[in-house]
Amino acid sequence: MRRSIAWSLALAVAVIPFQARAEDGSSKRAIEELRKEVEELRQTVRELQKALKQQAAHATPAAAGQTEQEKELEAEIRAAMPAATPAATPAAGEAVPASIAAVQPAAGPGVGKSSSLLNPNISFIGDFVFLGTDNRQLSKANQFSFREAEVGFQAPIDPFARADAFLTVDEGGNLDVEEAYATFLDLPGNLQARAGKFRLMFGKNNVLHRHALPQTDRPFAEVDNFGDEGFAGTGGELSWLVPNPWDQYLLLSGEVVNDLGEPTAVSQGVPLQQPPAGRVFRDFVYLGHAQSFFDLNADNNIELGASALFNLPKSSTQTRIYGVDLTYRWRPLQQAGYHQFLWRSEGYFTDKQLRGTDAAALPVTESSTFNTAGFYTYGEYRLAQRWWLGTRVDWTEIPAERHRTEWDTYPYCTFAPTEFGYFRLGYQYAMSDKLQKRESNRVWLQYDFSIGPHAAHAF
Repeated sequence: MRRSIAWSLALAVAVIPFQARAEDGSSKRAIEELRKEVEELRQTVRELQKALKQQAAHATPAAAGQTEQEKELEAEIRAAMPAATPAATPAAGEAVPASIAAVQPAAGPGVGKSSSLLNPNISFIGDFVFLGTDNRQLSKANQFSFREAEVGFQAPIDPFARADAFLTVDEGGNLDVEEAYATFLDLPGNLQARAGKFRLMFGKNNVLHRHALPQTDRPFAEVDNFGDEGFAGTGGELSWLVPNPWDQYLLLSGEVVNDLGEPTAVSQGVPLQQPPAGRVFRDFVYLGHAQSFFDLNADNNIELGASALFNLPKSSTQTRIYGVDLTYRWRPLQQAGYHQFLWRSEGYFTDKQLRGTDAAALPVTESSTFNTAGFYTYGEYRLAQRWWLGTRVDWTEIPAERHRTEWDTYPYCTFAPTEFGYFRLGYQYAMSDKLQKRESNRVWLQYDFSIGPHAAHAF
C-alpha cells in the first residue's frame, strides 16, 4: 500500500513539469498570434494613410479653393448670427421671461458687422497741382496748389434706387456740393431717372470730375461755355434705353435744371426784401442728349453723341448750345489692355442773344446776337501697364464776344503706379485774347490719389 502511494507521488511529480511546459508553449503561441494581428493592423493603417495622402495630392485647386470659400462663408454666417449675452442666458431648465426676451439687445461680433453693412461707401480724393508759367496774369502762377479735395458717399437706398453724393473743398476751405442725387433704377419701359444736383450730360468731358479728366485742366471750348468746373445743376433727369430691331445701344436723356448761373446762398423759403420776377417754364435750362455705341470688331469701337441745351428766359440773355462728340477706341484683347489708343473730339456751337441789361451795354449799332463755335480733340496712347502719352489741341471763339479766340496745344504724359493714384506732367502752349499778354507757356505737374471705394465715372 505504502509502496503504491509512493509510486503515485513520484508519477505526479514527474508529470507536472511536462504539463507546465505544455501550457507555457500554448501561451507563447497565443502571444505570437496576437503580435502578428497587431502588425497586420499597423500595416493596414499605414496603407490607408498613404492612400489619403495620395488623394489629397491629386485634389484639384478649384476644389481646394471651393473648400476655402465654403469655410469663409461659414465663418461669415457664424459672425452674422447674434450671440446671446450672459445676462440673457437662462439657467438649465429655466425659461427666458418674455419681457427680457423682448428688450434684450443682441450682442456679439455679428451685430457690429451687420450694422456696418448699412454704411455707405466713403472715398477721399486729393488733387495736387503745380503750375509753372511765364504769364503772371494767370491765377496761382508758379505755385503749388491743393486744388481740390473730394469726399464721396455712395450706397443703395433700397432695391430700386441708389444715392451718390460728392462734396468738394478747395484750398481756401470753401465747401461745395459737386453732386448729390438719387438714381431710380427700376422704372418700367427701360427708363431710369435722377433727382438732385448732378453734372449735365452735355458731351463727354462735362460729366467728369476734375480727378477723372484726361488732362490737368479742361479745354478752352468747355471752360468758355460752362466754366472752369463744368456745368452742374439742380433738377431732374429721365433717360431711356431705346429698344430696336438691330439690338443697337441707343440712350436718350432729357434733363431740366434751374438755371445756368450759380445757385443763391439763401435758404429756400426765407423772406426776401426784393422778390424776383415770377418764374415760368422758359426760365429753366433744358437739355437733350443722344448717345450710341458701335463695335467695329473685337478690338475697335466708336461712340457717337449729340447734345442740345436751351435756356430762353424772356427778360434776360437767351442761350442755345449744340454739341457733337466722337470717340474711337482701340483695345486689342490679346494685349490685356496694356496697349490701347483713344481718340476723342467734341464740338460746341453756341448761340447767345443778349437781352435786358446785357444788351443795354452794347453799342447801338452792334447786334445783340452772337454765334460762336469751338472744339477740342485729343489722342492718348497707352505705352505699357502704367504709362500713357497724349496730346490735346483745342480752339474756340469766346461766347458773347466778337473776333476773340483762344487756342492751345497740350502734350502730356501720365504715370499711374496703381489704380489709386497717378502722376501727370504736361506742357501747354496757349494763345488767349482774354490775357493782356496773349501768349503763355505753361508747365503742369499733377498728383492725384484716392482712398476708399470710389465707383467708376461714366465710360
